[in-house]
Amino acid sequence: MESNTNYSQPVHRITEVSMLISLAFVLEAIASVLPRQPQGGSITIALIPLIIIAYRRGFATAFAAGIIFGLLNWMLAGFVVYVHWFEGILDYLLANGVVALSALFFVKYRRQAKYFIFAGIIGGLARYFIHFISGILLFREFTPEGTHWLVHSLVYNGLYMIPTTILVAILGYVVYQKMAPLIEENIG
Repeated sequence: MESNTNYSQPVHRITEVSMLISLAFVLEAIASVLPRQPQGGSITIALIPLIIIAYRRGFATAFAAGIIFGLLNWMLAGFVVYVHWFEGILDYLLANGVVALSALFFVKYRRQAKYFIFAGIIGGLARYFIHFISGILLFREFTPEGTHWLVHSLVYNGLYMIPTTILVAILGYVVYQKMAPLIEENIG
């Protein structure tokens, strides 16, 4: 008895998402040799593959991919904990998961490279916000004397997330321009 179920599409999508997560992980591993902030954080372009997942597969898949990437990224960092185990959930899992918010932008706007700029900004700022919250909740003790902890979290996380957001927005634009036919192929 033959089944009409076509398993190639789910396998294709799982493979695609896995490869993009792997690419993000490789980009993060390369970035890990660059100087990092004392309590973590560095400039990276690893968000670009996550934004491509958001573009091609939507919010739910991109959120799950971000969580998986965050877990791999935390593993790459040696499951480091500076203050409390919850920082791993915030700074690795959730911070990378919220990059999926860029998919909400793509619901309405597609097929133009300039929208990757906006998606990069949305994804980067969403991640910045989670790191900012983490800084407020968990890293107050690292605030230099004479500096308010809100300002410290905003500046500390901004030192790497603002350049990351700018790089991701610009390079996302370039990647889409150069690879639009491939990115658009079998979308959905």
